[in-house]
Amino acid sequence: MDYWNRFRRYNREDKERNQKRMKKSNESDFFSINLHDNIQYIKKLLGNSSDIIIREFVLGSSTQAAVLYIEELTNQESVNEFILNSLMSKADKEIFDRFSLSQEKFEFLYEHSVTIGEVEVLKDKNSVILSLLSGESLLIIDGCCNALACNTPGGDSRSIEEPSSQVVIRGPKDGFTESIGTNVSLVRRRIKSPNLWLERMKVGHVTQTSVAIMYIKGIANDEIVEEVKSRLNDIQLTLFWNLKT
Repeated sequence: MDYWNRFRRYNREDKERNQKRMKKSNESDFFSINLHDNIQYIKKLLGNSSDIIIREFVLGSSTQAAVLYIEELTNQESVNEFILNSLMSKADKEIFDRFSLSQEKFEFLYEHSVTIGEVEVLKDKNSVILSLLSGESLLIIDGCCNALACNTPGGDSRSIEEPSSQVVIRGPKDGFTESIGTNVSLVRRRIKSPNLWLERMKVGHVTQTSVAIMYIKGIANDEIVEEVKSRLNDIQLTLFWNLKT
């Protein structure tokens, strides 16, 4: 009998531990209600990549909000015209202050404010990151654990052609162009992973040429990445000293 009681108690305690673990795991999958915590989470997960644009602003009189998108994958004209312009109108500000709960404000944005064709409410972090990497714009507000994904896909600066010097029998036929933004967008579209990090720098004291370093965090050797950065900085310093002499 004593053995049976211990067995029942062990099963009950084990079940409670599993429930707490599952609850904690589920909670971690959802966004925080704090706007700045969500922004820092996205920036940290994507390695503070320089092509992530974050526009923070105020809705109504005091509600903090932000729009996030990836520069090379998003149509910035659509973001400015159909999201930012519509959210910052004076008429919506007066109506927005009537709501006291953040969820009510979010529902008002979803149903009335965002004047774009396709929008979706996202609740978990994985969907938010995948949406961002697919060229959609994210609208998040302080006090609400949901995100609003707006369909604002961007394009390339010119048509993509098959590389003439490196012919591929199988696989994709698109090749890099002269535009660094187009090249970054090509890689982003192929690899929709938050571990694909991007760092920008300028090389050349006179030309100020834009250079982008892209690598997959966790696969690329950190020492080699640092060596690449160091050599690029050496090129910049060498050019500078040559001009001085």
